[in-house]
Amino acid sequence: MANSVSSPASARPGWGRHAIWLAALAWFGLMAPLARWGLPSRQADELLFGGAPPWSADQYHTATALQVRQERSGGADTDLDPLTQRDRILDLTATTAARAEILRRYRLFSRQPDEMITFMALQRMRPRHFDFDPRLYQYGGAYIYLVGAAVGASATLGITHVSSDPALYLEQPEEFARFYLAARLVTLAFGALLLVTVWKLADRLAGTIAALVATLLLACTPVFISGVLEAKPHVPSACMILWATLAALDYYDTGRRRDAIRLGLFAGCGFGLVLTGIVAAAIWPALFIARKRALASEAGRSPAGRLLRHLALGAGIALAVYVLTNPYIPYNYLFNPAALASNIENSTAMYAGQIRQAGDGAVRVGELLLESAGPGLLLTGLAGLLWLARRQPRQLATTASSGAAMLLIAVLLGANKPAEYARFLIVPVSIFAIGAGVAIGALAGVVRAARGDVARCAAWRRPLALVVTVIVVATMKTPIYVRSFTDDAAGQDESRRRAAELLGELAAPGEPIAVIQEPAPYAVPPLDFAHRQILWLPPVRPGEFDPQSLPPWLVFTTDDATDYQDAWWRQYYRPAAEIPSQPRGYSRITWANKPVFILQKK
Repeated sequence: MANSVSSPASARPGWGRHAIWLAALAWFGLMAPLARWGLPSRQADELLFGGAPPWSADQYHTATALQVRQERSGGADTDLDPLTQRDRILDLTATTAARAEILRRYRLFSRQPDEMITFMALQRMRPRHFDFDPRLYQYGGAYIYLVGAAVGASATLGITHVSSDPALYLEQPEEFARFYLAARLVTLAFGALLLVTVWKLADRLAGTIAALVATLLLACTPVFISGVLEAKPHVPSACMILWATLAALDYYDTGRRRDAIRLGLFAGCGFGLVLTGIVAAAIWPALFIARKRALASEAGRSPAGRLLRHLALGAGIALAVYVLTNPYIPYNYLFNPAALASNIENSTAMYAGQIRQAGDGAVRVGELLLESAGPGLLLTGLAGLLWLARRQPRQLATTASSGAAMLLIAVLLGANKPAEYARFLIVPVSIFAIGAGVAIGALAGVVRAARGDVARCAAWRRPLALVVTVIVVATMKTPIYVRSFTDDAAGQDESRRRAAELLGELAAPGEPIAVIQEPAPYAVPPLDFAHRQILWLPPVRPGEFDPQSLPPWLVFTTDDATDYQDAWWRQYYRPAAEIPSQPRGYSRITWANKPVFILQKK
């Protein structure tokens, strides 16, 4: 019989055990309309084609592009035609083929730059030849196959239409937008499940009030709002990691083998969804130390053999789950290393030299935590975690282990990262939310003590706890983020569309426009790429050029105009417009309604 350290808090009856599922379902329904943000559609046709009729499918040169991508052995996230001449001004619309490549992006890509790579991976598979290699390995097979299954299920229900004819999607981009919507709803469902998980963890550690506050605070954090509305694996992985944490706490309480098996299953899924899910491995040493010390203090001895066997079983299951959901990683390592190397090199190139800048990474992660959760949640969460450290140190170590590991990785790789890097902080922010719930529950005088009893204090403390909760929420940028997604989902008042309309009024017909980013829906407004000349300004000053040849207008998308304050081309341009205006504030983590800056030549 398994040795029992204590009775699980979750075993106690409470209205929250059932109400949280209804609340999570209601939250899903409220957030679902915002999942329509930034999807391809025909709304921008007048801007993309300058008022002329949209192109027919054969003008996009799609067959050639698909054949080239299908035949390449490189990773699914590698650029087919990157800009290699980065020391000169380039005409991006010099040929019809070049214009077609740009317009394909605006017909098929969303305004989130990483979402399309999942569908590129699915497109490159050849099921009839039993080839399910995604050629994309930083996103795990568990996520890519899950999105494929969601698209297939929605097609069966008649929601999406899966066709091998690209003409359908080029002429009706709304059909391809439904794929994004199906994938985003998968993430949103995991977001609802993540809220339930945080409720259960906080309820286990400190009771229903702590669970209520923790769940509410997490639901309001900008990083969570942004994460659940993107078709990316980070929220699903965070959800599985925290479910693994719940299983670890069950094992700490009971020592049952089935809980160790659950730990392995959930942790393996978290790792199988995205590579950063490896932080779930930190649960094992924390749980081993906590359980071993608890047994030693209870029985006067430390029976580590059974504990080691159970944890080894869980680790083996986690590894098996990862291999089963990512079978092409070991296969390609043995038989096709070029395919594996291409994707890994593309990922590692983004983090080259980062570890040597850990100090800068720590500063950047601190900034992103403030953006992700606000100072109120971080301070209150830290207070709650310290409170738990005194009363339940072993349970806290097990609960916070994966979040601490993720913070460490984020610091090592975080130097100079853009704001969307905050997606790696969902697990740590969830732990801070739990800590904040515990702190506010303790302030209210309603927390579950170590033996399971409930300590009650003066009634005046509950209104004070409510005031603190309001203050914590007020320090977040929740309204700005909700507004950004709302405007982007509506489409008409979205920043990129407004910038394109303004440029259409400012720039004379035939005038070229300069960009500093490769045209795509997330980076450049929907300009008249079918007819207008678009020139790309390189990041370094060209060796020889005539300043008079610079286009009269320059447009770019970024969080802050000062991001390019020292660019070489700054001396030739002056600010003309910023959309949306700065006083409203920025929603830096998300790509929804991203600020667009228009500059005019001096």
